[in-house]
This record gives sequence, C-alpha cells and structure tokens, in this order.
Amino acid sequence: MNLPLGALLPGEDPRQSLRVRRFLLASTVYMLVIAFMGLYVRQGLLDFHEWRLTTLLIVLVNLALYALLRSGRNERFADPSLTGIQMFVVCLIMGLTMYLLDGGRGGILLLFLVLLMFGVLRLNARQFTALGVFAVVCYGVAVTAVWQQRPAAFDAQVELLHLVALGTLAPCGGFFAGYVSGLRRRLRERQIDLQRAREEVHDLKVLDPLTGVSNRSAIIAFLGQERERADRLYQPLAVLLVDLYRFKRINREFGHRVGDQVLYETAQRLRGCIRDIDGLGRYGGEEFLLVLPDADVDEAGRVAARVADRIESRPMAGLPANYRQRCTVGVGLLAAADDDIWQVIERARSDAEARQTDPSR
Repeated sequence: MNLPLGALLPGEDPRQSLRVRRFLLASTVYMLVIAFMGLYVRQGLLDFHEWRLTTLLIVLVNLALYALLRSGRNERFADPSLTGIQMFVVCLIMGLTMYLLDGGRGGILLLFLVLLMFGVLRLNARQFTALGVFAVVCYGVAVTAVWQQRPAAFDAQVELLHLVALGTLAPCGGFFAGYVSGLRRRLRERQIDLQRAREEVHDLKVLDPLTGVSNRSAIIAFLGQERERADRLYQPLAVLLVDLYRFKRINREFGHRVGDQVLYETAQRLRGCIRDIDGLGRYGGEEFLLVLPDADVDEAGRVAARVADRIESRPMAGLPANYRQRCTVGVGLLAAADDDIWQVIERARSDAEARQTDPSR
C-alpha cells in the first residue's frame, strides 16, 4: 500500500506533499459521489449517459488538478493549495449534477457539502462565506432550470428545504473557517517565534556576544573540520593568531567600555580581511583566530600583512585620534598529516611572540 501512495506524493517537499494528500482525500469523496450517482441510475433518477458524462468530467477535472499539483506549477499561484479553484469547481459540478437528477438531490447534496467543507482548511471567513453564497446560487440556478424544463422532477417544498439547508453553510462554515484561519495564524506566529528562539540559542552557543564573531569553541570546531578536510584533499591550511598589543593599557587608561568598542571594531576590520570560506573567532581576551583553508605560506603572509594594516592604519572608535592600536599577527601552518589543531595554533602563537620581540619579522 505504501508504494503506490509514495509514487503519488512528492517526497522532496513536505508542504507540497501535504497539499497533494488533501487533494487525494477530496478525490475519494468525488469517487463516492460517482458511486452514489450510479445508484441513482439504477433507481431511474439519472440517465446512464448523463452519469457517464458527469463521471468523465469529474475524472478529467481531478486529473488536471492533480497534474498541476504534482508538477509544482501550483507554486505560481497566490494559494498553492488551489483551494479556491477546487471549491469553484465543486460548486459548478454540484450545480450540473443537481440539474441532471430527477429526484433525491438531498443525498448527493450531502456529499458535495463534505467537499465544500474542505475549504475550511485554507479559506478565511470572508472567502468561505463568498463560497457558500456561490454554492447557493449554483444550486438555485440548477433547480430553477429543472423547474422550467422538467416540472415533474421538481418538488418546490423539498427544494426550498435544500436551499435553506445549503444556505446555512455560508455563516456556519464561515465561522469555522475564521476559527481555523485564526489557529493557522497563531500557529504560524508561534513557529516564527520558535525559529527566532532557536536562532538566538544558536547564536549564544557559537557566537561571542561582544564581537559577534565565532566564540572559542566554535572557531576551534571549525578549525578541526578544516584540518580534516585539508588532510583528506591534500590541501594547505593556515592559521593566524591576532593579538592586540598592550590591550590591557586601553582598559586601564580609557575604561572597559572603550576596550569593548576596540574589540568589536577589531572583529569588524578582521571580517574585511578574509574570504567567505575562512573562519574568524575570538580565541580569548584580546586574541582572535583566523582559519584560512587552502592557503599556503605566501597567501597566509599576505593576509597577515593586510590584517596588521587594517588594524593599525587608523584609530579605533573611542580612542584618541593620535592613538594607534598595534597588533601582532602570528602565522601557523599545517606541516604534517599527523599535526593536530593545537600544534598549528601553537606555531601561530610562537610566531606572534617572536614578532613582538622582533617587530622587523
């Protein structure tokens, strides 16, 4: 049973799959309508040729709607579920069926009401009320045509009761449609809130709250992934350790608020020095770690020079105009297949310390 259903449903898009499921469920009600109309043929209330014509029309319309849903072209419509179109078709087929029957319209009408109630799932109160009015009009036109052309098949008292019963569909269905529409709206709002909460939790988990770049654990994890990839693809990997020189002096002389501003602006300047595939994170205190996949020693050196120039070329926000924040940038390379990430970071740190001792390096 699962294989045919799996073939009928689009498995790559859950929302599209749900739309097709709802359509197939409505199609089973159509099949009940066709079978029920067959009983009317046996009772002499419907001509066989008219039953065959109506059946062909129902099948062709449903096949066309299914093809539209299955192809994905329904995504071009304002309502990808095509609920309005399907309800419009239901009303027209209902009107045609009511016209063809010579009696007993109430039984078939019940099944069409079931089909119309599928509109509650997608339409709002105003739309469903308009649908109910259109259904009443279609039924009224059909029985009026029967009265004029086949008076013997028309019972005014019964048809009036049918019209009154059908007329209750508009306000009652509109109420339920409005209620369901409100539930959908609240559910959508809660889904948005939940997604925002998940993003905030993710940010708290992987981002440094002060600078907005990756925190220590996140940049270490990224370095570990890139180290495995470099080993697998036989590509170089470079790490830059950026240390703000004498940063504690800023906190001591200008205050921690200015120090926080310097850290934030440093992170933003570092963003402009790297590629999209590179990683940037606050390693600790005033240290930042840059991970450069597929970067050899020459490329790492160029990035290091660019980083130093970006940080030292102009004053930081909150600092005096004549104050230039200096930094040291150490370069560490993945030297051997058995190197771990801590050895690479240690090479970058050693290089940074050597540059502090010998700025000419």
